Amino acid sequence: MFEDVKEGLDPEKKDSEYHFFYNREERLKNAPQNVQDYYNGKMKPLRGFAVFYKNKANLYILLALVFFVAATWIYTGFNRFRNYAKVAELDCNLSAFSYADEIYVSASFRRNVKSKKTDWQDVKIHFMLVNADLQVSEEADDFVTYKGGEAVIRAKFPDYDIIRIDAVVSVDGEEKELSAAVKR
Repeated sequence: MFEDVKEGLDPEKKDSEYHFFYNREERLKNAPQNVQDYYNGKMKPLRGFAVFYKNKANLYILLALVFFVAATWIYTGFNRFRNYAKVAELDCNLSAFSYADEIYVSASFRRNVKSKKTDWQDVKIHFMLVNADLQVSEEADDFVTYKGGEAVIRAKFPDYDIIRIDAVVSVDGEEKELSAAVKR
């Protein structure tokens, strides 16, 4: 099969430069120190969590990852959702969606679990529909008396490229502003 392959040595190099050790002990004796340690079992690979901090480069990546996760967690903790608010011990939630050229808006109110109030409350809401030019295109007011459990105010508006619903909720003189993007 390999009879026609010419195997030859470089005539300029001496025979002593070409040397191959056929037995394993000779090869390992002439190998670099890290290869000898590996074959002798002295080199123990890092296992578990130590992989992340024993090497300097891995430690930097670990610290960057921890910093990023902590920053994201803190950011989401301090930035509450804009469609949720607590007004006079009522939890308010605003949502909006589009269907068949109409915008359906829903504002729900539920007593906060930590609240001690049991009396009725008058809830007023002022809707502002914001279009794609960030201009208020339509406004509407609604009213409900909260008697316990869950109260819901629903409204339907024509869709004139409305992208967001802003609402000002007023309960017993306390006001909060809510905002919800229109889901399409």
